[in-house]
Amino acid sequence: MALLFAAAAALPPGPLDFKAQSMRIEPKERRVLLDGEVHLTRDDLTVTGDHAVAEYAQQKPGPPVRKRRRTPVPEGTLGGQSVDRFIVDGKVHVERGARTADGEHADLDVPGQTLVLTGTRQAPPVLRDGSETLSGERILLKLDSEDVDVKQPRVVLRRSLPEQGSANPSSPVSVEADRLVLVKASRLARFTDDVVVRRGDTVVKSPRMDARYDADGQLTRLELRGGVDVRQGDRRATGETADYDARERTLVLLGDPRLYDKDDVLSGDRIDLALDSKEVRVEKAKGRLRPEAHKSEGGAGVSPATGGGQRPEHPEAGVGVSPATGGGRGPEHPEGGAP
Repeated sequence: MALLFAAAAALPPGPLDFKAQSMRIEPKERRVLLDGEVHLTRDDLTVTGDHAVAEYAQQKPGPPVRKRRRTPVPEGTLGGQSVDRFIVDGKVHVERGARTADGEHADLDVPGQTLVLTGTRQAPPVLRDGSETLSGERILLKLDSEDVDVKQPRVVLRRSLPEQGSANPSSPVSVEADRLVLVKASRLARFTDDVVVRRGDTVVKSPRMDARYDADGQLTRLELRGGVDVRQGDRRATGETADYDARERTLVLLGDPRLYDKDDVLSGDRIDLALDSKEVRVEKAKGRLRPEAHKSEGGAGVSPATGGGQRPEHPEAGVGVSPATGGGRGPEHPEGGAP
């Protein structure tokens, strides 16, 4: 997900170039009004919109100048004065390097080096980088780093897919949450509160999730914590934690993991779910398997693991259950399927 970690640098000091159909200076309010096809540019940052307001910085009294000196160029200038803030409205478009963003309202804090982009319920703000698209209720871009803070994020992790022409095609991973924080230094995307992950027919829910990336911006791992609920077709699996390996496309459940499949109930120390083949492996497996629940599918059902032998096969989804390898008394299971 390269949009998370594309190179960025602080806005350099210097004047701001602008174009607009009309301009009005209001000295008493210490602001400049720009209307009609507004175009703001400084270094590699470009912001366009229908209207803009530039708010001048408050003048601070300084020591008397005894000798005329060449003063440095202020952080941001317009009309020869330092500007603290730009507010842009109407069809806002932002470009910086490979990134583009769109919204209805932008608030650029020059000293704070942040740009906040908002939109409407029907048209939320969107951040793009190549094939990656990130939207949310509010997108905060930190211009002096690669960090991004998103409220109510909606994102499709398209760069979690294999290269075009791969023998193992995959479905994209989409994520929703209440908040997303992108941390450049750690190559980390942290989703919190009501996280929902979708991939094909699989839906995973958890209170929080960390997405980790390699140096090329490719998704490598999803780490879900605080209780995990997985749904895949008629199956349901639960555990305290889950780790998704993007390369192997497997999900590993730990912390009293349990798997419910119709009337089958399995538990163990660890449950591995292969999301493509739907194969399942359980370490130190215990459970109740009901072959008659699968008669309508034309298979012979699932034989319980008896230890030491070949893994039994699950007729409807290619499920393999590893033999029990010992350990203490297993957890008790309710009669039937998922609670």
